[in-house]
Amino acid sequence: MSTLTGRARWLLAAAAGLWAGVLAALDLDERWWLAVPIGAWFAGASLLLADRPWHGVAATIAGVLAVGWIGLPSENAAPLGAIVIALAVIGAARPRSQSIWAVPLLLTATAVAAGWSAPSIVFGAALLVLPWWFGSLVRKRDLARRAAAQHELELSLADPVSLARSAAASEHEAVSAATLAVIGRAVDAMSATAGAARAELPAASLDAIHVAGGEASQRLRSLLALLREPGAAAETARAPQPPTARARPWPLTLLASTWPALLMLLDVALLPVLMREFGETPAVPAPTWPFVLLGVAPLAVAVALRRWSVLALLGASATLVATSTAGIVDVGRDGLWLAIAAAALSWAAGARAARPVVLAWLVFTGTGLTLTALQSADNLPIQITMHVLPFLAAAAWAGHHAAETTHLAAAQLRAAELDAATQRAIAHERLQLARDLHDAASHAVGTMMMQANAARVLRERDPDGARAALDAIAEVGAATMAELRALRCSASRAAGAPPELADDLRALAAAAERTGSRVRVDLYARGDVAEDDGGLIRRIVREGLANAVRHAPGSDVAVSVEITPARIGVRIRNAAPTGGPAGATGSGLGLRGLRELVDERGGRLSAAPEGDGFLLVAAFAPRSARMVAP
Repeated sequence: MSTLTGRARWLLAAAAGLWAGVLAALDLDERWWLAVPIGAWFAGASLLLADRPWHGVAATIAGVLAVGWIGLPSENAAPLGAIVIALAVIGAARPRSQSIWAVPLLLTATAVAAGWSAPSIVFGAALLVLPWWFGSLVRKRDLARRAAAQHELELSLADPVSLARSAAASEHEAVSAATLAVIGRAVDAMSATAGAARAELPAASLDAIHVAGGEASQRLRSLLALLREPGAAAETARAPQPPTARARPWPLTLLASTWPALLMLLDVALLPVLMREFGETPAVPAPTWPFVLLGVAPLAVAVALRRWSVLALLGASATLVATSTAGIVDVGRDGLWLAIAAAALSWAAGARAARPVVLAWLVFTGTGLTLTALQSADNLPIQITMHVLPFLAAAAWAGHHAAETTHLAAAQLRAAELDAATQRAIAHERLQLARDLHDAASHAVGTMMMQANAARVLRERDPDGARAALDAIAEVGAATMAELRALRCSASRAAGAPPELADDLRALAAAAERTGSRVRVDLYARGDVAEDDGGLIRRIVREGLANAVRHAPGSDVAVSVEITPARIGVRIRNAAPTGGPAGATGSGLGLRGLRELVDERGGRLSAAPEGDGFLLVAAFAPRSARMVAP
């Protein structure tokens, strides 16, 4: 993933080349002309980073070794600019698990070329980790921005009509299935009892029919009341929600604010000990109380309070001027803790980038660089790096963050619109279901109860009349069950769906259900279906159901077919098998042939495990769209 624009890559290349060329010329004396190829090499290496990061790192390593071979003094920082740029860019371009390896590679090359001692290697490692870390932070934010943009795009392409129909069909399926299971069971029981009681006309059986009818009526009334209740629509097929950031626990928030300050204090405490253990001369003296209280502590507080950027930057600037003037702090030589302070404050300034913050950062940076130039000019390149690099990286991070926020806001608005359409469709479907169920079941159950009462009354004086009443119960029960099943099947057919295609898909589903699978078919059509397109849809569904029956017997299978003027989509998913061992593995020729047919139509077919089941998805353009395509 490249995050560099064309202008940015040329600016970075120019910066790396000028940095290397100018600093190299300062120590090359009569060989000053070598500064030109040195600058050109590092500029080319930085330019290579944009498209081939690892090639750019390799070129940078070669340049570092060449500079050491030429004989530049070890304190010359000519390669530093290119090294920092390489680490920042590869950190932004590659995952951390891969890009981290650039740090030891460049550190080793630099240590070999400059002949670093052990303390220098430790300091260099800490220095080189920072640009890589900044780059990785930019990458993380950029990935979040891309995910938010993709989510917004997916929601913008979502068809509210199709989503609403899918939600309504799911609600229809769920409610009609529940009704068939509860009310249908009672109607079946009443019909069966009526048939069994026809010969002897036992009073207990007739009473049981009436009791069962009363219970069914009560359940049906409760269901109808629930369906008509305002705001009772289930959140079926909700639009996918944009990701939301989770609040961090306060200890983590506190640690995120203070860890650079704690790292500063750790460096101040451990540096004298490490230098003494390495036997370095001159030894670093132990920190004095004025140094800690007047120099380190105020800067550590400024770093911890960097959220208030203007106050922290100006306070740090005043502290540097006062302690340097008093001889308490040597800005040019006082080690890693000052570099950490500069990096943390510069990052905070770049992340906010408001005009007052930028002005305060310029004051802070100008103060630090001026004091460094006056006290130890050799360390000026490092101080420039520690001020400028974090600021620029944070500015890039902030840009990605602002774009991510914009995408998330748009995605949330779109999700709310889709959810509103979905809930309206569900509410409408529930109201329609309440009407249909009332017509299909309420009158029928009432009629069956009336016939049961008539049979009780007639059983003594007119047995034939009682039997006729029981026959009527059976007939009404059979008709009611047929109507309830038809009501459930209607969920598989949306308005505008081609009748022949819907009938064929239901026939395929029925054949699969005879093997023990439970199949649900959803068909959404917005336009006519050409004969060859319908034939391909049937082939895909037939193959998907056959594979589900073969490899996942007894499983739940969901078939969804969506037909629009621009696209035809087929989705078949089966859950884990429940009906016994799976059949033998097929040859795979069926899927291969389907994939070839879909490819010929400019579409795509995929088939792969998903969770504990299997998913087959196909999408292709309808014939009308292919005929007008350029």
